[in-house]
Amino acid sequence: MKKTKLLIVDDEWIIADSLSSMEEWDERHIEVVGIAHNGYDAIRYLEAEPISLVISDIRMPDMDGLQLLQYIYEEMPNTEVILISGYEDFTYVRTALRYGAKGYILKPIDTDELLETVDRLLAPVNPKNGADDDAIQPEVPLTYHKEIVRKAMLYIQDHLHTPLSLSDVAATVHLTAHYFGQIFKSESGLLFNSYLTQVRMEKACELLKHSGLKIYEICEQVGYVDPKYFAKVFQKQFGMTPNEFRLKK
Repeated sequence: MKKTKLLIVDDEWIIADSLSSMEEWDERHIEVVGIAHNGYDAIRYLEAEPISLVISDIRMPDMDGLQLLQYIYEEMPNTEVILISGYEDFTYVRTALRYGAKGYILKPIDTDELLETVDRLLAPVNPKNGADDDAIQPEVPLTYHKEIVRKAMLYIQDHLHTPLSLSDVAATVHLTAHYFGQIFKSESGLLFNSYLTQVRMEKACELLKHSGLKIYEICEQVGYVDPKYFAKVFQKQFGMTPNEFRLKK
């Protein structure tokens, strides 16, 4: 079985060395072909031989990780990129998604999250189906992220009557809460909790208009435990209490 070739790109020597020496690469038949310290160094590696996977920091001198990502997206579509960053900046995340990044992982790096992302990328490579070359099978950019959010939204609809948290929903799509939250915000334009509140309030309005349920029963149907808190959230959202809304229908 041929090995997947991996390039590490980070100007911080300690991080680059730590990533390149992980024992888990051998277990996954991954060969670290080199360490580059900025985007220009990385391109020299990429032009010298086919490389399937790049793990790159964003902030680097001369040519940063986002510029490198754009270059790879435009020139080397069979090379996948996972970005790492010390900054929780949704501008970075949006740019990363636009240019087909397959992961955005914050420092300090959670190696379980990193390996989970790598495993997802390697999963389509199946020798039984004749995929015996070095390249990871290309995906349509963003398809994975859109599917994650679609599944999450369906799960929320089906479990609206239960207390839901970011961690609960992230677990159903097999992602860490932090990474899932980033993807959800980038794809939907809303923070997870804002979306959840919006869906709950829309359902509450529907029940207030078209059912004879009591307020506390509607509260339970849309996942709230405390009717007073439910009424407070409802009034903040619509400028009136649930009872006032019902009378106005």
